[in-house]
Amino acid sequence: MSETLLQVRDLSLAFGGLKAVDGFQLTLPKGSLQALIGPNGAGKTTIFNLLTGVYRPDSGEIRLGDRSLVGLRPFQVARAGVSRTFQNIRLFSDLTVMDNILVATQMRLRHGLFAAVFRTGHHLGEEAAAHRYAEELLEVMDLRGQASEYARNLPYGHQRRLEIARALATQPQLLLLDEPAAGMNTGEKRELETLIRDIRDRFKVTILLIEHDMSLVMNVCERITVVDHGVVIAEGEPEEIRANPRVIEAYLGTNEE
Repeated sequence: MSETLLQVRDLSLAFGGLKAVDGFQLTLPKGSLQALIGPNGAGKTTIFNLLTGVYRPDSGEIRLGDRSLVGLRPFQVARAGVSRTFQNIRLFSDLTVMDNILVATQMRLRHGLFAAVFRTGHHLGEEAAAHRYAEELLEVMDLRGQASEYARNLPYGHQRRLEIARALATQPQLLLLDEPAAGMNTGEKRELETLIRDIRDRFKVTILLIEHDMSLVMNVCERITVVDHGVVIAEGEPEEIRANPRVIEAYLGTNEE
């Protein structure tokens, strides 16, 4: 059996009287590529916010390896090895493509203030390594020719790629992609399918994605968890989920409705 990277047990969160997440469970084996899907308002992004420390759960456990993430702030969760993208792109618009990535690499640098001020050999070595890694990410994302462009000037699909590259620049163990295909045309979505697989294999990262494009989910993901009103209603391989009556009802409603 594969080693478990992420274990989520009985995760719950309420906003006032509204139960946004109720007893959510999830297991991600190391190196897996899975999806979290559900109708609009099902609680998917709330779950991502819980996993990344934006919200603190009312109850439940989130473990990355042998470490609990509950109570950690977002930057601490990122340092622990979890990185994410957002449904609405959040780039540093007034920085170049390269600088967007280099900013994220700083999280893994070990030098202190003295080394940075006096430009010690250790500092220069780390900076050079960060620059090489940023160039590798640009190559993988097909953005190398746009390294000096301001992020705001990129086409929409390339901005999506840059956001993924910036998330990878923190060298995460777990990458959370929140609707990475949103706003993309059909051709861009097909390229994204290949890119997501390549990222998993090349960077040895575990991936959990939220996505409304069911074709992309079914083609890319090995397992799928379905939530509705904050509750898990199904989990399994793509073909199981495609034929699951509860999933069909959650998306399409009942005859009476």
